[in-house]
Amino acid sequence: MSIAALQSVTSRVGEIQSRIDQLAPSRSTFAETLRAAEATPATSSEEVPSGHFVVTPQGSKSTHATESFSIFGIMGTPIMLRPGAGLTPQFRGSLDDWSGNLPTAAQQWAPSIDRAAQEAGIDPRLLAAMVWQESGFQPDAVSPSGAIGLTQLMPATAAGLDVDPVNPIENLRGGARYLAWTIREFGSLELGLAAYNAGPGSVRAAGGIPDIPETRAYVPRVIDYYRQLGGIA
Repeated sequence: MSIAALQSVTSRVGEIQSRIDQLAPSRSTFAETLRAAEATPATSSEEVPSGHFVVTPQGSKSTHATESFSIFGIMGTPIMLRPGAGLTPQFRGSLDDWSGNLPTAAQQWAPSIDRAAQEAGIDPRLLAAMVWQESGFQPDAVSPSGAIGLTQLMPATAAGLDVDPVNPIENLRGGARYLAWTIREFGSLELGLAAYNAGPGSVRAAGGIPDIPETRAYVPRVIDYYRQLGGIA
């Protein structure tokens, strides 16, 4: 092979690799995007139909950036607060108020769920409800698609979150952060849950909850568990 031909092949390989890199974001890119999202203030409060859960800047209907925000559910119950600026999430009730409503075998995980949720700034009862649906509180659960642990993290998602999905505590922390991100990214609890189950791309492509039977059933089931734990009046 001539030098010119070799240079041409090398150039072509470099071009193909560049395109692959664009189509497959790296772990660091995902992690950086997530950290940036967690640190960025909410910027909008679009109205949604009654009964839905919506991102609402604290104490205001302004669309301007604010230092913190809440997501309020039915009857004004807060389900999420962005930690920061010295704020501490304040959710109605304590661990003792909701953990007793969990299945007996699941109650051992309640303190860890509470800590992980508080760190992520979401209502612990919401995280517990999601874990209830995802794995039935089985830390060694593995789905046919390869999702792992209590919050059923896919390995690539866990890598982007920089957690070990096999470690139950890290799994909870990763799942809590990811759920907080999907809720904030899509502006409502329903869409956030749909994105957690079906993937953000599916929700964006559908412009709402995708027409996937599993996801259509998943969202109301998690919300029903959340209601059983007292998260919805």
